[in-house]
Amino acid sequence: MKKLAVLFFLVVSACYSQSKQDLIIDDKLIKADDLLWDLKMLSKSPEIQWIDKDEKVQALLYKSVDYEGKPTQVFAYYSNPDLLAGKTSSKNKFPGIVLIHGGGGNAFKVWVEKWAAEGYAAIAMDLSGNGADGKKLEMAGADQSDENKFAKIERGNIKDVWPYHAVASVILAHSLLLNLPEVDASKTCVTGISWGGYLTCIVASLDNRFKAAAPVYGCAYYDESDFFKFPLQKLSASDKQKWMKNFDPSSYLRSAKPPFLFVNGNKDRFYNVVPYDKTYNLIPVNQRTICIIPNMPHGHESGWEPHETRYFFESILNQKSPMTKVSSVSKSNNELSISYNSPVSLWYAEFYYSNDTTSTNEQRVWMSQRATIDSNNQTVSCLLPKEGFKYGFFYLKDHRNVSVSSAFIFN
Repeated sequence: MKKLAVLFFLVVSACYSQSKQDLIIDDKLIKADDLLWDLKMLSKSPEIQWIDKDEKVQALLYKSVDYEGKPTQVFAYYSNPDLLAGKTSSKNKFPGIVLIHGGGGNAFKVWVEKWAAEGYAAIAMDLSGNGADGKKLEMAGADQSDENKFAKIERGNIKDVWPYHAVASVILAHSLLLNLPEVDASKTCVTGISWGGYLTCIVASLDNRFKAAAPVYGCAYYDESDFFKFPLQKLSASDKQKWMKNFDPSSYLRSAKPPFLFVNGNKDRFYNVVPYDKTYNLIPVNQRTICIIPNMPHGHESGWEPHETRYFFESILNQKSPMTKVSSVSKSNNELSISYNSPVSLWYAEFYYSNDTTSTNEQRVWMSQRATIDSNNQTVSCLLPKEGFKYGFFYLKDHRNVSVSSAFIFN
C-alpha cells in the first residue's frame, strides 16, 4: 500500500513538474546574442492587484520591469466566456489570448469583450503607463513618445527604451494568463495591431509558450519603413545599429516557433510592401499564412475586424478546419498561376497589381483583374497584365468568407 502511495505521489509530482516546466520560456531556442530580456524571470506570473472583480470585464494592475530605476505597474482588462455570461463559478477551461494595442491605443475593453465572446480568456494591457481613465499611473512605465521609442537609446540605460519595457510587459501578461486556473495553458495565442503587430513579431519569437501569433500591419525592418525610418535616421549610426539589433523584429523572427498569420493591406502608410515581404519570409513557408486585404485601412478597429484572425487561431488551437493554403506563384508564357489547398471551395479570386514606383506605399495606385479558379486542379490563374506590373498579389476568398493571399510578387 505504501509503495502504491509513493508511486502515485511520484507520478503526480512528475506531471505537476512537467506542467510547471511548460510555463517557462525555453531561452535556449532563441537565436540571438546578448539577449536583453531575462526570459526566465518574465516566465513567472507577476504580482497582481485587482481593481475590481465584480465586473464582466475585470480591471487589474500587474507588476512589470523597472523603468528609470523605479518599479512599475501595468493596467489591464481581463475577461473570459464565463465572466461575460455572469457565471460566478465554473470548471471550464478556455484558450487564452493576449491583445496588444498600437500607437495611441490603450487596454481596449471592447477588444477583450470581443474575444471573450468568441470563447477566449482575453487580456489587453496599456503600454503607455495609463490607467482606465487615461491618467498616468503612480507607478507608470515608459510612454509611447518617439523620444522613448527611439531617441532614448542615445541617453541612459537601453532598458529604459520603450520597446524593452513593452516586450517585457506583454510577456508578463502572458505569464499572468497562463497561471489563471480557467486558462488552458496549452492553448494561448497573441495578436497585436500596428506597433502591437511589431511587438507580436518580437514576443512570439521570444516567448515559445505561444501556440499561434497574428501580427496585424506591424512588421520588421523599421529602417525601411516609409514612416519609421525618419526617427531612426536622426540617431547616430552606432545607435541606429544598436536599435535595429536589439529592437527590430528581424533580429528575432528566425527563432519563432508558433505558426504566424500576417494580416495587412497593400497600401498601409506605416508598413510598406518591401519590408513586409522581407518580414514574413523570415518565417518558413509551412509555418505562415498571409492575408493581404486590398485597401485595408489602418486603425485599431480596422485591425481587429478581420475574422480571419479568429479562423486562424481556431484552426491551430482547436483543430478546426484550416484556412486556405497558397503555393508560390509560377509563370508560364503569358500567365500567372498558384496552387491552393482549401477545406472548402473558393468563392472568388482576384489579381492585384501596380506599376506605380514613385508614390509612397499609401498613395500607390493599384489595379485588379478577376482570376480564374480551377477547382478540379485547385489552381488559380490569370493573364499577365498587358502593361506588366512591378508589384502584385493574388487575393482569394472561400465560401466561409475567409480570405488569404499569395505573397507579394515583385518584377
